[in-house]
Amino acid sequence: MLLPRFRSLHATFAVTLLALLCVAMPASADPARRQVLVLYSLGSDSASAWQSRLNAGIAHEVGGGQGTDVPEVFDERLNGVRVGESAALAAMAPYLQTKYAGLRFDAVIAENYQACRFLSEHPDLFPGVARFYVNHGRRGWKPADGTGMEIDFDFERAIAVIPRSLPDVKRIVVVGDPTPRGQEWINGVRAVAPQYAGRIAFEFWDRQSFAQLYQRAATLGPDSAIYMFPTYADSEGAPGMPAVVARKLAASAHVPVYTYVDSLIVPGIVGGYVVSGERVGRAIGRLVKGQPADLAQVQTTIFDYPLARRFGMTELEGVHWLNAERSVWDLYRWQIIGGISLIALQALLISALMLALRGRRRAMDALGREREQLEDAVAQRTLELQAANSALEQQVTTDALTGIGNRRRMTSQINAELERTRRTGNPLSLLMVDIDHFKNVNDSFGHDAGDRAIVAVAIALAVDLRGIDSVARFGGEEFVVLLPETGLDRACDVAERLRASIAALRLDDGDRTIELTISIGVACAGGRGSADSPSALLSRADRALYQAKAEGRNRVVRSEERA
Repeated sequence: MLLPRFRSLHATFAVTLLALLCVAMPASADPARRQVLVLYSLGSDSASAWQSRLNAGIAHEVGGGQGTDVPEVFDERLNGVRVGESAALAAMAPYLQTKYAGLRFDAVIAENYQACRFLSEHPDLFPGVARFYVNHGRRGWKPADGTGMEIDFDFERAIAVIPRSLPDVKRIVVVGDPTPRGQEWINGVRAVAPQYAGRIAFEFWDRQSFAQLYQRAATLGPDSAIYMFPTYADSEGAPGMPAVVARKLAASAHVPVYTYVDSLIVPGIVGGYVVSGERVGRAIGRLVKGQPADLAQVQTTIFDYPLARRFGMTELEGVHWLNAERSVWDLYRWQIIGGISLIALQALLISALMLALRGRRRAMDALGREREQLEDAVAQRTLELQAANSALEQQVTTDALTGIGNRRRMTSQINAELERTRRTGNPLSLLMVDIDHFKNVNDSFGHDAGDRAIVAVAIALAVDLRGIDSVARFGGEEFVVLLPETGLDRACDVAERLRASIAALRLDDGDRTIELTISIGVACAGGRGSADSPSALLSRADRALYQAKAEGRNRVVRSEERA
């Protein structure tokens, strides 16, 4: 009984202290500027891809003014996905009342269902201020104290994209969760499904655990597709982050996975007709500026080009392609043409001035001014060339088949991490991974199946790693995993987990199933002041891998050698 009472006292003390601080330091707002409070349901940009896209759209719409033309925007985040919806909602009202007691807002904007629900349940907050409920998640709801703006999603068009991009599809599996909003989305697809009666069978997976979801997805055949909504919980009440669920689902399934929102187009998700977070953010930005806005144009068709190419979907029209393989000329054609035209025009102007001006001084002054303009143009062209070089660098360090890093990128990362290890003395481990009997997969099932196997292994390796770890395709069926801040024993544990994860993979190939195993060699770099080199570390891991294959494959072997 003491712990809840202590927490209550602690919360009361925190609110009281915040109130005292607000009284001692009143907000110094500029009365000439428009002031708007935006309430977000989700957390920080780093924790939510949707949040990041949303803020990019708001910044695009609001930025660019000067002085009093730029609204002053305050933002608060409920972050119910991480701390729990009840906890986030319970603490927010007294916090807002205390923090903004001295401010008079021109508008309060709530984004997404948790923030909209919170604002509608607290009519006493900010009385007399215009309220906007954006993307509130309650179809047909009209708030009595403000303006409701809900996305009228076109489920008919979203489902039509699937057979248009995948003509042989016979089965569409719709994945969602049992929450009220998840069920509303699923009902939208149920209403469209009868149009495909006799051609496409629809299944709705919204009443199973996450483990069951991944297991069932692994059994889908090549004539199937998955349409996935943001999934926050399973049937057992276990919470989930939609992006994490999407990655694991894509790693388990071997069929195209389409989605409802652009923030879920993560590695392994092909895309589809989606809600654009940036476009929703632009609508909010117009509300921030006090301008009329609606959500009629926030939907668009987006596909991941490398994944769409693997499934034979690259001939689609009216599609915005992500990660497309484009030349520098395709990317910067108009900049190059404009730059050349500008330089040519400037050259003509210089010639005309030299012919028209009389006297050496006037001619020299004119030439000096034109020289400065040319230098600015060259500097601008240099910046554009640097941007083009950065894009090229990204292309040449990414493996085209899997989308992960390639040998060049991994070699650079090994160099950097070894240098850090020499400075800090912290351990650095490296895993050399090879798919066992990969030639048999190509010979028995074909090279397309071999490519699918390589992609499946790459996704499975990437999903199980930490944020500081990295994985790259080193060549053929060989991969390298780099584990900073990791000793040899821990690295062996990670390797064993990866080995077991790959052993559990099953790839459907018509009426046959492809089973895969991997062999892993583990090596560890020395500590502070070590003279270890990338080639030496790779050689030790490679020798350990060779030993693993010699001992029968499907195993992990550690190298006890040191530099």
